[in-house]
Amino acid sequence: MTQVQYLHSLLLSTNRGVWEWHPSTGVQRATGNLWQRLHRDPESALCGVWSGDLSLVHSDDRDGLIALRSRLCEQGTFVDTSIRAFARDGQPLWLRLWARALTAPGGERFFLGGCTDYSESFSSKSFSYFSGERFHHALDMVGDGLWEWDLRADEVVLDATCWRMLGYTRGQSDSGARAALARWKTHMVADDYPDVKQALEDNVREQLPLDVEFRLKHREGGTVWVRCRGNVQRSSGGEPVRVLGTLQDITASKKKQLKLEQELRRLKRESVDRADLISSLSHELRTPLNAILGYSQLVELDQSLNPDQRRRLAEIRKAGQHLLHLAGDVLDLARIDSQRLAPSIERVQPATLVADCRQLLEPLAETRKVSLTFEPLGWERAHVLADPTRFKQVVLNLMGNAIKYNRENGRVVITFAPQAEGWLRLSVLDTGSGIASAMQSRVFEPFNRLGAEQGKIEGTGVGLAIAKQLTEAMGGRIGFDSEEGQGSVFWVEFMMHDAPDEVLQMAARPDYTRSLPPCKLLYVTSRTASASRLKAVLAAVQQVEVQVVDDAMKGIFTARTGAPDIIVFDAELPGVSLRDFSEILCGDKATAHMPLMAIVDRRCDFAHVCLPTSYDLAMLAEGLRDCLSLKSVAGGIAAHNRAAPE
Repeated sequence: MTQVQYLHSLLLSTNRGVWEWHPSTGVQRATGNLWQRLHRDPESALCGVWSGDLSLVHSDDRDGLIALRSRLCEQGTFVDTSIRAFARDGQPLWLRLWARALTAPGGERFFLGGCTDYSESFSSKSFSYFSGERFHHALDMVGDGLWEWDLRADEVVLDATCWRMLGYTRGQSDSGARAALARWKTHMVADDYPDVKQALEDNVREQLPLDVEFRLKHREGGTVWVRCRGNVQRSSGGEPVRVLGTLQDITASKKKQLKLEQELRRLKRESVDRADLISSLSHELRTPLNAILGYSQLVELDQSLNPDQRRRLAEIRKAGQHLLHLAGDVLDLARIDSQRLAPSIERVQPATLVADCRQLLEPLAETRKVSLTFEPLGWERAHVLADPTRFKQVVLNLMGNAIKYNRENGRVVITFAPQAEGWLRLSVLDTGSGIASAMQSRVFEPFNRLGAEQGKIEGTGVGLAIAKQLTEAMGGRIGFDSEEGQGSVFWVEFMMHDAPDEVLQMAARPDYTRSLPPCKLLYVTSRTASASRLKAVLAAVQQVEVQVVDDAMKGIFTARTGAPDIIVFDAELPGVSLRDFSEILCGDKATAHMPLMAIVDRRCDFAHVCLPTSYDLAMLAEGLRDCLSLKSVAGGIAAHNRAAPE
């Protein structure tokens, strides 16, 4: 299409027009059907939206448009912006104004441009709450660029932030919409272009979300990683009109991600190599150790040995058995660590397995003068889902420790008890010396005997580490409670098979879900999996309405316009820190009263409530209840931040 044909199409369109403006003389012309919608006189319409008093422009947009007009007159060569204006009948309109600076033969600078009515594209959107300048400024503050692809004219407009990502200054990036698209393509890494093209086509044709990452070549060398997001805008007849989106520089996070992936691959290789080495060494140790133990037992059969010789042989056999057990434990630990020890889960009766373990350990208990009691408490016929061999290994570890580290004439009691949501807990109670509170965080560390290596009791320090990893590999849970000087209770939990209804309905904590009032929850997360999980957890709580947005700026905008009762956000929000996100919300009169909930694995001071990423329904409901109780306290976070020391 030639330039003349293109301008002619503008004049024939009901929502377009062209204009000419000579700022030095004030001469102006406006032609096209669009101006008639704004004013009976086309030139008066142009005065109202660009060259004059801007009486037809929305008051929020006037200051920005005046500043833009001044910059254009002083040094600009190209302008392209969106504004809100009012038609003759008072109807609000979205207008796109663009122009290019030209020079007359006499040296006078003048501007020739066009104007398009985009109101139809925005009619169903609350996006118009922001003026073009204010929204663009908000994006610029977080480093995101704004771009627009006009599907009817096949033109692309990119703002200054997009060009800065490639190393261009404002003056260097002033180019026509058609030239901008061609220049941008030259900077795209060729291997990434097919994926980007396919993503754009899928968005326009199939209305699939546009979210694609690709590489750009910086004008001074190097590669820039960007994330492109957007969505197609359609007319009332369903025809694609344009695609509007944002561009985010993710080079730093991408480099970090690639570095972490490389480090993870290296660690996995090292883990496999270490497991192979440990497995080989353990097997090599077993052969000579078995030989030493076998020959020591043969020598012990010699009746001519005196008591001193027999005592020394017993020490040799005892040390050899200790090394053999250590080699076996290390081999098990290496297998679990390299995921080569896969449990075979089946329906088992734990009472039978515990009885077998008790029978195996009774000689040790008698030697240590410790009573061993098993009280299933009515759960003898219960079944759980576990690997029977590994289950016994875990129980033997827990019971063996309870016997070895007990006091003389002490007791070990094994019991069963149902837990919430169909779990069965096996507890091993001992009357030993307990574990000091300072050492409890290191209980499950391999080769850490918590100071017991100074005593007379032998051990390898890996039994509890193996028990923990085996339990978790079978889908179970493990923990303990201990008080120094009183003893300890170690427990494991496994899911019951065909658990009774009364057990399945047990609640681990008060059920706050029924007492929650109707409320609106805004969840700001860039992770689709996190959004799906939150919705799934709250699926049964119908009085809670969940709305999800995928970035911080959308979250701030939705909070201002949608009036949610609670705002929930993730540990990572692209383009803005959590503290800045919190301070923006708390500093805005429209959102300062809204409670904030952070889903993080650490305590934070920029949210009213913090939940771990492993939250369940009960924890989430309790957090929502706490947030709703704080809703009347306006600006609580802001006041806390002002009071916090630097």
